[in-house]
Amino acid sequence: MTGLDLLNARKRRGITQRQVAQELGVTQAYVSMLEKERRHLPAHVVSQVLRQYEVDPLALPLHGKESWSELDSARLTTQLASLGYPGFAYMRAQSTWNPSELLIASLAKDNLETRVAEALPWLVLNYDKMDWNWVMDESKLRDAQNRLGFTVTLARKVAERNGLSVATSRLASLENRLQRSKLEHVGTFCNERMSTAEKQWLQNRSTPEAKQWNILSDLAPEHLAHVTSA
Repeated sequence: MTGLDLLNARKRRGITQRQVAQELGVTQAYVSMLEKERRHLPAHVVSQVLRQYEVDPLALPLHGKESWSELDSARLTTQLASLGYPGFAYMRAQSTWNPSELLIASLAKDNLETRVAEALPWLVLNYDKMDWNWVMDESKLRDAQNRLGFTVTLARKVAERNGLSVATSRLASLENRLQRSKLEHVGTFCNERMSTAEKQWLQNRSTPEAKQWNILSDLAPEHLAHVTSA
């Protein structure tokens, strides 16, 4: 999140630096320095700044892979709720993670709660303007491109079902790019604790979307009717 992001967000809201300063409990000069990037945004005021500026979550600064271990199931559900995921609508939280990083950090986990994994196609669909070059590069570094491809395919199918033509086109193009780096290895959708018996059962029962990406999963677009664009 750059100073320009903050400046533009404040102008969109039609508020002054003085108003922001009063809400944050800092001086107007300090707010000015943040917007001119003469001061870095301290971690302890990130949530307050986001709330005041109403910044797009995609403009959030990245935490860095050394922080990904902090994202346990509880924190993942909280962050997905803060981004508006309907499945966790009963929770209240403030966004502090960029959706792009949240997606990759989740896909990199070998064991993810089912309810969290099922939220990832929604994340892709609702934040389909994320920095896909970065996302794809990070997925390749972690051999997670098949999981990413499966997630994108599910998101594209949901978009098609809901007549979201622009999102469908964008996600279809992304699918084609991901196909070039698809791994031959058959894996799971962040569920490596799956028993041998379960894997054998899914060999012939995985959905077409999962088989397309060499993924063992029975998750299908029709299971995601509740996660359409909010």
